[in-house]
Amino acid sequence: MNLLTVHASKGLEFLEVYVIDLMDGRFPNTKLMSKGGDLEEERRLFYVAVTRAKEKLYLSLAQYDKVKKTEFKPSIFLYEAKLLKEHEELVGRE
Repeated sequence: MNLLTVHASKGLEFLEVYVIDLMDGRFPNTKLMSKGGDLEEERRLFYVAVTRAKEKLYLSLAQYDKVKKTEFKPSIFLYEAKLLKEHEELVGRE
């Protein structure tokens, strides 16, 4: 098993890939973008992440942080990739 950042996975392929933290504000990372990052670069990184899987791709996001009492919305990239429909609720998904 390998644990890599999306940046480090460029050019590599794996049987299974897990992409985590797919919440708006986390991926794309608004903190990095506020420091000169670029939405297009974040979009390219998402593409790199999801195309590393040869057989299985797992996408993960949190809906709520119980400690910080924060609700999260899905990443815009999930909508752009048509993995979620606009305004689709995630309640009951596992």
